[in-house]
Amino acid sequence: MDTAGSLAPAEEERNASAPIRRDALAGAAVSLLAGTVSLLVYSLTLAPDLTWAHFGGDGGELITAAVTLGVPHPPGYPLYILLGKLASLLPAGTVAWRFNLFSAFCAATAVCFTTASAEIVLGHHRYRHAVALATGLTIGFSAAIWSQAVIAEVYALNLAIVTILLWSLISQRPPFWSGLLLGLAITTHLTSLLLLPLSVMVAGRKQWRSFFLGLLCGLLPLQTLPFLAQSGSPVIWGDPTTPAGWWDLVSASIYRANLRLPELAALPSAAAALANSVLRQFAWAGWLLVVLGLTSQIVPRRLSLRLLLTAGAYIVYAFCYQTDDAFVYLLPVAVLAAPLLAAGLARAGAWSLVAPGLLLLLNLQAVTPRELDSPRTRASAIIQAAPDNAILLTPGDRSLFALWYFQHVEGMRQDLILVDKNLLAFDWYRARMAGHYPALTGLEADNAANFVVENNRLYPICDVPSDLLGKFVCRPPTVSE
Repeated sequence: MDTAGSLAPAEEERNASAPIRRDALAGAAVSLLAGTVSLLVYSLTLAPDLTWAHFGGDGGELITAAVTLGVPHPPGYPLYILLGKLASLLPAGTVAWRFNLFSAFCAATAVCFTTASAEIVLGHHRYRHAVALATGLTIGFSAAIWSQAVIAEVYALNLAIVTILLWSLISQRPPFWSGLLLGLAITTHLTSLLLLPLSVMVAGRKQWRSFFLGLLCGLLPLQTLPFLAQSGSPVIWGDPTTPAGWWDLVSASIYRANLRLPELAALPSAAAALANSVLRQFAWAGWLLVVLGLTSQIVPRRLSLRLLLTAGAYIVYAFCYQTDDAFVYLLPVAVLAAPLLAAGLARAGAWSLVAPGLLLLLNLQAVTPRELDSPRTRASAIIQAAPDNAILLTPGDRSLFALWYFQHVEGMRQDLILVDKNLLAFDWYRARMAGHYPALTGLEADNAANFVVENNRLYPICDVPSDLLGKFVCRPPTVSE
C-alpha cells in the first residue's frame, strides 16, 4: 500500500502530461503536413530548367558559382553556395532543375515553421490545428513567395532561415540559437539585418551576451569567402582575399547607390506600386484578416507592435531600393504578419482552410513559369553559331550569367571566351580575366574598344545581343594565325 501510494504522484504527473505530449505531436504533424503539401505544389509548378521568370536572371550565376565553389555578386551568399553545391549532387534532372527544387524545399521549410509559429500563437484555440495549417499554406501560396519557390534564387533560403528565427523567438528558445539563426539569415541576404532590433528585444537585456555569441557564430560562413575566391571558379566577384576587398564584398558597397528615395515626380507611382506589391501577397482581401488579428487578443500587443515595426522597416527598405526586383525584399513581410493572420483566421475556425485554397487557384497560372523561348533555346543558338575560339562580348548580367551556366556547368563550348563589357570597368575583373586567359591583351585599363582592337587580331569577336535575343554579329580575326 505504501509503495503504491508513493508511485501515485508520479503516475498522476505522467497522466497529466500525456495530453500535452499528444497535442505537441499533433502540432508537429500539422506543421509537417503544411510543408509537405506546399512542397508538392511547388514541385508540380517548378521551372523545369534555367529560367528568367520571376526576376530569376541571377540564377545562371548563382548555380555556376555553387557548382564551381565560386563567389557570386555581393555579398557573396556563402551559405547558399555551400548548400547549393550539395543540391547540385542530386541524381535527377538538369543541374538548374536541382537548384529550382532546392528553392522549393527551402520555401516548404518556411511554410512548415510558419505553421509551427501559428500553433504556438493560437495556444488552446479550439481549431488551432486547422487554423495553423491554413496560416502556413496561405503564406506558402502567396504570389511573391510561391514565385521564388520555383526558381533558382537566394530568397527562398533566406525566407526559410527567417521563419525558423521567428519560430525560435516566438517559442522562446535560448537566445544563442536565435542569434545563430539571425547570423545565418544575414549570410543569405543582408536585409535580414532589419531583424536585429526585433531579435534583441525578444532575447532580453540579460541574455544579450549569449545572443551576440550566437550571432557571431552564424556569421562564420562569411569567413569562407577568401577561400572560395581561390577556387579557380569563373565566377569570383571582387577580391575577398584582402580585408578591404572582403568588406567591400560582404557589405555590398557596389549597390549602395541603389538605396535612395525615388525622384519627387515618381513618388506617387512608386508608392502605388509598392502598396500593390504588399497587398498582392494575400490577394488584397487577406490583409483584412491581418487587421482582424490585430484587433483580437490572441497575439500579445507588444509582440504585434514589434512584428509590425519590423515589417514596416522591410517596406521602407524596398521603397528606397531602386531596382526592378525590389519587391522580393518584401517576402519577410508576409511571415512577419503570419501570427496576426493566424489570429484573424481563427475567427473563421475550420473554414479558415478556404483561404489557402482560394490563393492556390488564384495564383496557380500566374506563378507557373511558361517560357516558350527559354534561356536554353537562346543560349544554344548563340553557342552553336559562334566560330571556334571566339571571344563573346556580353552586354550585361542576364546574357553573361546564362552563358556561364551552359559553358561551365553543362560543359558547352569550352573553347569560347566570355567577356562582359560592363564588368571590364572593374580592376579585379580584368585581372581575373588576364589570369584565366594569359593570351588576351588590352586588359590594362577600362577600354572596351581598345580590348576589341587588340584581341581581334587573333580571335573572332562576337557581340552577344541583349537577353541573347537579336542579331548575333561576329568579326573574323584581322590577322590569320
